[in-house]
Amino acid sequence: MKRRRGILWLLAGLVLALLAAGISYFAFQQAVAERASAVEEEPSQTVVVVKQLINERAVVRLADISTEERLVEEVPSGAIFKTDDAVGHIATRPIQPGQVLLTQYLIESFSPTGIEPSDIVTETVNFNEALGEDLVALAFPVTDRLSQEGILLPGDHVDLLFSTDVVGQQEGAGGKVSIYAIQDIEILQVIYQPLPVEETDEQGTDEVASESPLVPKTLILAMEPQDAVVLKYAIDTESPLDLVLRAGDNERFFDVDSVHINTISERYRFTAPRPLP
Repeated sequence: MKRRRGILWLLAGLVLALLAAGISYFAFQQAVAERASAVEEEPSQTVVVVKQLINERAVVRLADISTEERLVEEVPSGAIFKTDDAVGHIATRPIQPGQVLLTQYLIESFSPTGIEPSDIVTETVNFNEALGEDLVALAFPVTDRLSQEGILLPGDHVDLLFSTDVVGQQEGAGGKVSIYAIQDIEILQVIYQPLPVEETDEQGTDEVASESPLVPKTLILAMEPQDAVVLKYAIDTESPLDLVLRAGDNERFFDVDSVHINTISERYRFTAPRPLP
């Protein structure tokens, strides 16, 4: 009798164990199915991704980019969704392979007609860190062609050239002298302003359209104090000023002679004109 009761308890235990195993297996399968369903239903978005390094100022080519599906929650703000919206645009910074291409990394073109406000990448400049103990910041009004075209960007290194008039009393002496004046100046910041669009209202005053594109107005330059004084002199004397762009890693000092009428006459073998009375 006791033996039969023990067998019954054993059978009951086996049945319960099998039942528990079945319930657990069913619950596991249901959880897997729900998770798979959730993954399948999670929304995704096609985005443009960089295939190979795009250098700063490089024109984006179709070979540089491709499209990938990314979960919507992983798509960063400003992502570009179609390759047509990126090809032909110009990169404002180096863009690494694997990055999602963002609109704020591109501008449509460098043009004197202006840059759209949405194309401007603004960053806070830590002047204390950028200048240190040896450099000063000087505001340079945009008058040169490279700046006006919108080609110069923060972080660029430029050299300054200017011309000045020299008074001479002898034949071939005096006249305008062009100087390769200051080298390896870093642009810390570019300040933009709306492109003036004259619109006369009922009171006859001029307004600037809020949707007007932006154009460079001022460059903030990091330079040595003595060079800052030289540039101030050139600005104060209204000397023609030009900036030339150098490669970012080029720290070479160029040994360049100043150029005046005698330099030109000797090089091209003509007689220098007499000075004007």
